[in-house]
Amino acid sequence: MIKSFRLASLALCFAALFSSCNEEGSLGLDLLPNVDGIGVFRLDTFTVATYTVDEDSVESQFPSRKAFGMINDPIFGKAEAVTYFQTLLTTENVDLGANVTIDSLILSLAIDNYMGDTTMPVTIHIYELDESMDVDSNYFTNRRLAVKPTPLVSYSYLPRPKSRVSANEPLLAGGDTIIEYQPVIRIPLGGDLAQRILAASGTADLANNDNFLNFFKGFAVSAEVPGGQPGIMLNIIPRSVLNGMILYYHNDTTRRRFDMVSRGDIAYFNSFSFDYTGTALATAIGNTSPLIEENYVQAGTGVKIRIDFPHLKKLIENFDVAINKADLVFTLIPGSNTDLAPVPNSMFLLPADSLNTNLPNVMPDLLERYYDGTFKDGTYTFGITRYVQQLLKSTEPDYGLRLIPLNTVSTVNRAIIASSNHTNPLYRPKLILTFTKLK
Repeated sequence: MIKSFRLASLALCFAALFSSCNEEGSLGLDLLPNVDGIGVFRLDTFTVATYTVDEDSVESQFPSRKAFGMINDPIFGKAEAVTYFQTLLTTENVDLGANVTIDSLILSLAIDNYMGDTTMPVTIHIYELDESMDVDSNYFTNRRLAVKPTPLVSYSYLPRPKSRVSANEPLLAGGDTIIEYQPVIRIPLGGDLAQRILAASGTADLANNDNFLNFFKGFAVSAEVPGGQPGIMLNIIPRSVLNGMILYYHNDTTRRRFDMVSRGDIAYFNSFSFDYTGTALATAIGNTSPLIEENYVQAGTGVKIRIDFPHLKKLIENFDVAINKADLVFTLIPGSNTDLAPVPNSMFLLPADSLNTNLPNVMPDLLERYYDGTFKDGTYTFGITRYVQQLLKSTEPDYGLRLIPLNTVSTVNRAIIASSNHTNPLYRPKLILTFTKLK
């Protein structure tokens, strides 16, 4: 089942119960004193059951960053990302003039961020799309577009994602100058495409962008590394004058450039795929064994964590309560994140339905300042006061919450979270309630 929701609306193995809550006494209500003497109680012994589940495809058009690359993770397996995007003319009725000689055709990609290894080369594959994209269409993270069978180029790149790049650029008044750009990848595309563009000069193909997108539908960019290498995932600024094709040429003795850029009203999206074969994660997905001590979550619509509160409604069996504060805390397994495999800076919680589909519009705390979800001091903490209050009052079936990385269609950042079965009780997920007991 494909879940259809906009990213703007977003802003896991079943674990055995780590505390029994069959009686009011086991909840601690008969043991905890009033917090302030006026009927306010604090409770942190509720069962929080967690396990790892697959994430489904989500809408991926217009991500905050384009993403491409390959990561080989010993725990999470292989993750791959392909980014698809269009380029546009910067002016209409393009005519390169007479006596044109092509110097080079460059694809420029402006790097914004990365994860992975920068010490080993990666092979970047540049394909020409053989299928049109539509800026008004929905594209999902499992979508693959048709490409021409032979790549325009397969380019060996030693990642330098923080280094500025110099290029010799022609001046409008004539002559050249060296310009130092922010970190970019500049990939020569070869002569065939350059000659096609030259042949289109002065024709209807370069008259406007509608015609140009029929002439050249866009790019698919991927990368691969040998199986024994950690690999790298690169993030590219989605719209920039530094993204796109640059045709360098000269008329007689004057050197010039013609830009076809990836900015403005373009279609673009990221597509992800995962292979968990032989990993600890593969064993954990859907596993309800009480032996599973770790839960897994990964961006790129990899995996997510399901959270259930199976005994929460026992709180209101004998009296009503008003929830003053509810915090849900998850702890990262110490030492599980590295520079090559960073954790998400932020995550969020969403309720789900019976089909494991995220329901982004029914989390009442999502836009509250106390909601949080940022990674701090080894934990993710969420304020879910309104959610708990509504859950206690609801008569509808409850299918739990899902823990998901915030930037889930631009990265493959991942985290290993202690499950409710972890041998160290301090690491287990915890629901902390402060409530007023009503008569």
